Amino acid sequence: MSDKNIFEGNRAAWNQALEYHQKAMNNSLQIGFKDPDFTTLNRDCDDVLTEKLNLIDFRGKIISQIPCNNGRELLSLMKLGAKEAVGFDISDAAVSEAEQLADIAKLNAKFIRTNILEIDEEYNDYFDFIFISQGSLQWFPDLDDYFSVVSRLLKKDGQILIFEIHPFAYFFENGFNFEKQNFDKLTSYFGKEPYNYPNGLDYFGGVEYKSSECFWFMHKMSDIINAILHNDIEIRVFDEYNIEMADNPDTKGYDKFPLSYILVGRRK
Repeated sequence: MSDKNIFEGNRAAWNQALEYHQKAMNNSLQIGFKDPDFTTLNRDCDDVLTEKLNLIDFRGKIISQIPCNNGRELLSLMKLGAKEAVGFDISDAAVSEAEQLADIAKLNAKFIRTNILEIDEEYNDYFDFIFISQGSLQWFPDLDDYFSVVSRLLKKDGQILIFEIHPFAYFFENGFNFEKQNFDKLTSYFGKEPYNYPNGLDYFGGVEYKSSECFWFMHKMSDIINAILHNDIEIRVFDEYNIEMADNPDTKGYDKFPLSYILVGRRK
């Protein structure tokens, strides 16, 4: 299957998923962003993220999130002092909602619908800071391609912060459960084939539905680190946590294992 078909399939799946997300959220974001102090970075798992963000001076900075989904996290980051934000996402529906939220919040943010690997060159050397959040990297078949884009968009000495689901947690993404001992459902750490979510992508409401075909990929931690280093980004901080991020019931209580991580890097 070509990369173009993979990305267009994911575009359709995320457009479909946003309908379920918006139904589950019931306009809570639209109401929330009317408040200048509102943030979505206030989950229990965000405590470790906040500690890292507080070490960064956002005043007057230009920031991005790649991909940005409906913009809720990028708009929340803007409230730390950034002067401008640009979010990029493949989903038409996500970008449409992000534009609505930016208008409600009255923040200097814009959102662009695009394949991340095709972000326009006008944004080369443009950003002081790029945020990569949970469930982002799995949608890219080749992380070298992804981080080459991230690197070219960063200014010299610009920073990235990744707060992501640990590759270990993806072992459970296809239904493996220690108690059931159903090892046939264990995701291979070394697998290269695409996986999908046939029961949908509604991680807000938990509604199962027949999803448009979508494709995600397992990436080893070495794949992630090497792709970053290969693209002239030096790693400043790398911390692993036993904090579950994705509300996956199959990983509840597995706090003896790494379930999330934060990586901070700087473009050389």
